[in-house]
Amino acid sequence: MQRRTLLQRTLVAGLSAGLLLGTLSGCGFQLRRGGQTIAFQTIQLTGFAGNSPLASELARALEASGVRVVDSTLAATQAASSATVPSSHVVFDAQADNRDMVVVTKTAYGQVRVMSVRTSVRFRVKRADGSILMPSTEVGLARDLSYNEKDALSKQDESAALQKAMQTDIVGQVLRRLASIRQDDLVAPATPAGAASSVSASSLARP
Repeated sequence: MQRRTLLQRTLVAGLSAGLLLGTLSGCGFQLRRGGQTIAFQTIQLTGFAGNSPLASELARALEASGVRVVDSTLAATQAASSATVPSSHVVFDAQADNRDMVVVTKTAYGQVRVMSVRTSVRFRVKRADGSILMPSTEVGLARDLSYNEKDALSKQDESAALQKAMQTDIVGQVLRRLASIRQDDLVAPATPAGAASSVSASSLARP
């Protein structure tokens, strides 16, 4: 009897852990594996509208990954107890954050039958010194949604759920791109001495 009870508890615990991992993965959060962490320690999210749901979900995912989301470079400096902005700080500059619906298919009588639900974000990442760490990158998704005027309200709910699912997927893709940044990438490459001398000489030669 005791052995059977122990086995049942083990199975329940295993199922609970599996459900928890599935929930976290479905929400776009990535657990640390093999001791690997994101290279930078703080990040500032700029360019988003104040009510951007994508920015809110991205911030939560970053915090869950061990990265501190700050409002300014000053906050990053204070977090690092440094006199200058630390190299472990990056700026996520959102250049576009779009979500919309467009008509894909109409009947001969002009009735809408298929809509395309679209969500995208275009961004770049800058180092603490303002130099470009990751050039402009766009991540976007689109899904077709059947439409019927008789079910307009239910289709609105379905569209909202679809937008949320795509947003979570996009946040996961953005996190993977940010995780590809290496520690060495956080410091801007030094300008070769020869190149600097050449630029200086050419500027002096101008009338």
